[in-house]
Formats: sequence, structure tokens, C-alpha cells
Amino acid sequence: MLKQLQLVALTCALVSTGLYAAPAQQPPAQLQPLIEAMELRLDIANDVARSKWHSGKPVQDSERERQVIRNAESRAGEFKLTGADVREFMTAQMEANKMVQYARIEQWHETGHSPEKPEASLTDGIRGRLDTLLPVLMRSYSAFQPYRNDARCPGWVQSQIQRQAGDPVIVTALQRAAGDLCLTTAAP
Repeated sequence: MLKQLQLVALTCALVSTGLYAAPAQQPPAQLQPLIEAMELRLDIANDVARSKWHSGKPVQDSERERQVIRNAESRAGEFKLTGADVREFMTAQMEANKMVQYARIEQWHETGHSPEKPEASLTDGIRGRLDTLLPVLMRSYSAFQPYRNDARCPGWVQSQIQRQAGDPVIVTALQRAAGDLCLTTAAP
């Protein structure tokens, strides 16, 4: 009995000093497919980087970015999203994608190791995979909309990113890709 009372007293002391936090509520089920789709897009960025490495094309492709955003915005209504939300979301995805490309190309320069050529070319295969992924991203993003204002959203997103990705480049890029998912900031 004494040990139980000591445990209760210790728990109360930790809670009152803020050293112990109750486990966070599980994130909504709609978050995992969204983070997975975002991570898949970043995995494809590895192939884009390899293609650009071998072709000598620059990472920055402003015309392609505008085309992707226009295409996504034109489909916003199909997923019950606003054009502004889609533009912001897709811009974040493309910025994260470029982070991966720049990081990989820098790694290859630093190591002097040239990556293998991707199986498909940028225009014939890789972009097709990205285009096929667009409705998956938008559907997942739409499903997550009701949770964006929840005060727990930033914690949910960070926890899901940490569970999802093991590669530090992908983790950093996922954080960028998810930077605007929550419309609230983490509680202090």
C-alpha cells in the first residue's frame, strides 16, 4: 500500500511540475495516409534527382511547378478543396521535393559517387508517377481538413513524420511538406 501511495504522489508531483505529460491522443486515422502519400512523393524525388544529375538539368523548374499547381487547382473542387488551399499544399510539396533533390545532388558531389540512372526518364516515367500520385495526395489532404484546426495537430503531424521516415533528408523534407497542414501552432 505504501508503494502505491508513493507512486501516486510521484506521479502527481511530475504532472504538477510539467515533467510528465499524459500520452497524446492518437492522431486521426486520416493523417497516416496523407503522410504516406507525401513521403511517397519525396521518394520519387530521389529518382527526379538522379534523372537531373544524369541529364544536367537544374533542380529548379519553374514552368513545371506552375503546370503542376494549375493542374491541381483545376481539380480542387473534385476534392472539396479551395484553389488557395491546393496552391499552398502543392507548393509545400514541391519545395520539399526540391529539398530532397538538392540534398541528394550535394551528397553525390561530396562523395564523388555518381548514382545509377533511373529506370524511367523524367518526362516519360517519373512525372507520370507524380501525376498519378496527385489525386491520392488531394484525396488524403481533403480527408484531413477537419483536423487542421485542432490544437493537437502539430504534435500529431510531427509524431507521424518521426514514425514514418527514417532517412534524415526525408524527415526534414516531410517537415517542410507538412509545414502548413495545421492551422494552429503547438501549445507551449
